[in-house]
Amino acid sequence: MIKKFIACLLIAMCIFNTGTFAHANNIDVTKYEVSNPEKTSYSTEDKIVLINGKAPSSTEITIDVYGTTDNTTDINKRKNFHLNNLPTEEEYILISNETVTSGNMGLFSKELDLAKGINKIVVDFNTEGVDSVEIIVYVYNRVRTNIREPRLGNLLQPLLK
Repeated sequence: MIKKFIACLLIAMCIFNTGTFAHANNIDVTKYEVSNPEKTSYSTEDKIVLINGKAPSSTEITIDVYGTTDNTTDINKRKNFHLNNLPTEEEYILISNETVTSGNMGLFSKELDLAKGINKIVVDFNTEGVDSVEIIVYVYNRVRTNIREPRLGNLLQPLLK
């Protein structure tokens, strides 16, 4: 009876110990981060955006920029993409593919050119177990309206008649 108990105990210990060996290669995902931009979706007038973050030294990071434009001239058929109406995956077009390497301090930085409209930035750390980061940026043209201040002469003219 004691021999059976010891045998079962040894088998149980072997099973539990193999589980710890299988997880010995876990990656610390907190070492991989995009710190700028802080938001995952935002809008801006700037067509140039700086993206930076951290990754272990000498990690190659791939940054893909996808854009979409709606060149339809018929106003009724336009899709008018914006942050509340995002394109489907098939409607994105690859604009640029950049590869950067994190430095000795574990930091990386890259300046990206964006297109007018919706842009999707995908940061891939090329490490198994670390998810890629997607950032949506809507680049718009600021509509400037010329508001003419009324002149005193224009206001008084109807009164003088």
